[in-house]
Amino acid sequence: MSKEKFTLLLVSMFLVFTQGMWERLFFLTPIVGYVVDFSIVLFIFWNFRINISVPGLSLIVCYLGFEFLVGLLNSNSVIDTILYIRYFVYFYLIFAQLYCYSLGIRNWLKLLKFSIFLILLQGIGAVYNLLILGERVEGYVGLMASLGGTTATIFPLFISSIVLLIYLNSRFYSKKIYLIYLLIMASVFLVGYSSGKRTIYFIIPIFILITFMFSIDRNISKTFFQKKFITMTILGVLFFPVLIFGITNSRGLNNDLSGNENSLGVISNAINYVKEYESATDQYGNTIGRSNTTKQIIVKSSNLNFFLTGVGFGSIKNEQTKESLGIGYGVVGLTRDIISAGWISALLVILIFTVVIFRNNSYFKSSFNSILRRLLFMIFIYTYFFYSSDFSVSLKITFFLAIILALINSPRHRFISLYIQKKLSIL
Repeated sequence: MSKEKFTLLLVSMFLVFTQGMWERLFFLTPIVGYVVDFSIVLFIFWNFRINISVPGLSLIVCYLGFEFLVGLLNSNSVIDTILYIRYFVYFYLIFAQLYCYSLGIRNWLKLLKFSIFLILLQGIGAVYNLLILGERVEGYVGLMASLGGTTATIFPLFISSIVLLIYLNSRFYSKKIYLIYLLIMASVFLVGYSSGKRTIYFIIPIFILITFMFSIDRNISKTFFQKKFITMTILGVLFFPVLIFGITNSRGLNNDLSGNENSLGVISNAINYVKEYESATDQYGNTIGRSNTTKQIIVKSSNLNFFLTGVGFGSIKNEQTKESLGIGYGVVGLTRDIISAGWISALLVILIFTVVIFRNNSYFKSSFNSILRRLLFMIFIYTYFFYSSDFSVSLKITFFLAIILALINSPRHRFISLYIQKKLSIL
């Protein structure tokens, strides 16, 4: 990769992960979004390169053709179609560029260090919101978003799961690396807490258990893993009061608390709140909870036209369309795509992510890479089916995903992947 293209990569990453800061400084001006889009497009098409070995290439071509056909059938303009699909296509083309180009070990190390810097920067933004602004704003996700919403859950989930997986599978580590792990974890948890998201108190503990389960088969008989298991158990006990504090200070989860409950009472109340919320409807009978909304859309999509082409790009922002479907809130990635373009579109998205995550063309085979792929897929499944459209409507998660998948799946980077895993002692 040329110096110019690599520089564009870093610039586009910086703009993506500081977009919220610029939006606040310039009062949410759409110009910030245009600049971010321009930087990404410039990186992708500067000395554009792609070949047939890139996983999912034929599928992305089918996806593009189908989306434009659906746009035509639903009387959407070409601009509407492009705006709808652009972030998903950006993700794939960023992955394709990193997959096809040789970066060299120095550039890969720069890219990974820069990624860590951007993650830590989000924690700084969260601290600013808490200490300087003195408020917890749901839309403020570090410095990366001002209307972030669900990203404040998925970003901490994505980063913390990967860091924990590396930690559990590394035999040795220096104090410097250990400190970096701690700073990253602190940063992402601050992002979640400062945004006031409720789901982090449920889903992150679940994914900690999933990460343990993925690591056990590989390491159960190894002494270093047994020591880490004990360490993590102790940390879990020590962290439990922080979990209770987070729940009792989270809007919604603390609605019915009297202040006299014990820890189990706090958790029980939170679980009951989630159950009620998931099946709730508003005063007009429209669904609110995600699971209830998904059920509603699945039922509505039994109509043949709806099943094949949805009701049009941008329709989920139309209040009349939402009322006609009987939904008020709770649209996730799956239902967003079904409503907008039908089931075929949603299935193509699922298939492309599945192929890109699991198609390993690297000559370097690693058991760690295998469990990393499974973990990434689990995060995608949870997000897309049950929580949000974060894998489709922004690059806050998928930019990092593209970097990771290109590193572990491309034959061009096999020696670099080997070198990095040796450094992290996870082979």
